[in-house]
Amino acid sequence: MYKIAFDVMGSDNGSAVAIEAASKFIKSRKDLYLVFVGDEDQIKTSLKKFPIDESRFEILATKEFIDMNGSIMDIRRKKDSSMVRALETLKDKKVDAMITGGNSAAFIAGSHFILGELNGISRPGFMPTLPTAVNNKLTLLLDVGANLEADVEDIIGYAKMANIYAKNVLKIENPLIAQLNIGEEKSKGTLLQKEIYKELELDENINFFGNLESRDILAGKVDIIVTDGYTGNMCLKAFEGASKILMTEIKSQLYKTIFTKLKALTLKKSFDNVSKKFDYKNHSGAILLGVEGIAFKAHGSSDVKSFEATLRMTCDAVENDVLNKIKKELN
Repeated sequence: MYKIAFDVMGSDNGSAVAIEAASKFIKSRKDLYLVFVGDEDQIKTSLKKFPIDESRFEILATKEFIDMNGSIMDIRRKKDSSMVRALETLKDKKVDAMITGGNSAAFIAGSHFILGELNGISRPGFMPTLPTAVNNKLTLLLDVGANLEADVEDIIGYAKMANIYAKNVLKIENPLIAQLNIGEEKSKGTLLQKEIYKELELDENINFFGNLESRDILAGKVDIIVTDGYTGNMCLKAFEGASKILMTEIKSQLYKTIFTKLKALTLKKSFDNVSKKFDYKNHSGAILLGVEGIAFKAHGSSDVKSFEATLRMTCDAVENDVLNKIKKELN
């Protein structure tokens, strides 16, 4: 039985959305036990509407939570916040993993102070899973915002950790890894990118593709893309925004007149398939690679679908024992 601490407070849409997602998801996982962390009254009220078998969960009641406007100092100030308590249960090995949809900066700070980093890792990285144009192929991108800056050692660490994750969770035998850059040529980029290229190229344990431009992130050319958190975060949000706007515009044009509506009916299945493939909510959530524990961050604006996706990814990481495999590789 896998045990996951779920901080249901602090996200934009409130605890009820998180509870609803858990209620739906747990029906498909007989091996899952949840620890809901947060305001007990709110959790019990939501559970009346979205019931879960009482043998499948418990409540860790807290009096505080860190909202989206909080700061990293709240980790120290709010000792009884749901985020801090969820991280502490993971630190004390009372659970196998934890999830939060709360403040990102506080989560990163809390992970640093409470969990600590793995041996050889000084800056952990957020790693989401992205859909691609190739059917049934996903791409891992990191870092997407845990750290704005990164040095050569950080990027190499990201590549090594993501390599293990891709092999064990995505079941890719020899993951192809690229560095995000402004051009494909070896000579492109700053001195930092050139040095990273050199190190990745020399590493016998890395199947190095070379440089990859941002326009090819979703093309499915590689399995893993490494970059600094500043660049990665902008790329991720650009993709999410473009995906949302594009689908909205397509629907607007298809249902503009009675004639386009009739034509749209014949293409509905095709458009639904495309929408499903590139809907970031189906791949929502990012693991914080490089900390002493399996810790996932859901979008602050997560809806039911997004939280379900994060729960699925967390279960996959636990089931495949990625933390211990990463620790073994780094040592």
